[in-house]
Amino acid sequence: MFKPGLRRIQASYLDLQGVVGGGNRPRGLGLLARVPRQVRGAWPLAMLASLFTKSSLFGIGIAFSPLHIGVVTLLLLGRSPLRRAFAYVLGWTLANVMAVLLLMLVGNSLAISLEHGGREQVLIDLLGAGGLLALGLYQLTPQASLGEEGMAMRLMNRLPDVSTALLVLIGAGAALLTPENLVFYLKQAGLMMVNHPGFKADLEITAVYAITASSLLLLPPLAWIASRGSIRDSIAKLEEWLQHKAEWLVGIIALVFGAYLLYEGVHGLELMMA
Repeated sequence: MFKPGLRRIQASYLDLQGVVGGGNRPRGLGLLARVPRQVRGAWPLAMLASLFTKSSLFGIGIAFSPLHIGVVTLLLLGRSPLRRAFAYVLGWTLANVMAVLLLMLVGNSLAISLEHGGREQVLIDLLGAGGLLALGLYQLTPQASLGEEGMAMRLMNRLPDVSTALLVLIGAGAALLTPENLVFYLKQAGLMMVNHPGFKADLEITAVYAITASSLLLLPPLAWIASRGSIRDSIAKLEEWLQHKAEWLVGIIALVFGAYLLYEGVHGLELMMA
């Protein structure tokens, strides 16, 4: 529920939009987004830097997936290594971008409030924090090692017979079916819906998000290119380590992101209740 004073502020902004901007009221956007660009003026460099930093943070959260990095390294050990590895990463990247765009469309059509302190955003932050904290704690248990190893072996045993075109779909499905990725999709969609520094900056932020969300999966094929394929033995050792020894690192990263979302959720709840 908006306080009366906040309602008056919103009404004033919307009146300004009708007079200065001459446009219709956008749906599902934050309070700042409802003010026309002529009134907002140019975005300060610090605010743009904050958007790029947060997008990079969400992207790294998606990219840090040892199971899928292991899949890429395995593809480098088979036939047509670079073509097949990049096909998988391409599917992963497209899915990450399309998921955010779809969530933005849904948010706009349903007029969902994703600004910091909004009810929906607070709910996303708290639920996401709970999910990531639970995942992090689970990854630090012995059961996680057995589960991840079994999943990796089942997936990797089927990859040698898969066509390159199908690897694109598998990469996309892998991104969408990774549960913790949904939290970062929602956060990135909310960031893009609430903040609109301009079309060019929107594209740049999306590009940064897409690159960082695929960055760790791109490291093995890029290293392969740089070494002209001479790091095959190192790639094989990395693939084995990612299958059997990376759970504790996943757990720590999940706990860090979970703590961050918990802080965001609690702070947003305080703003909502003020």
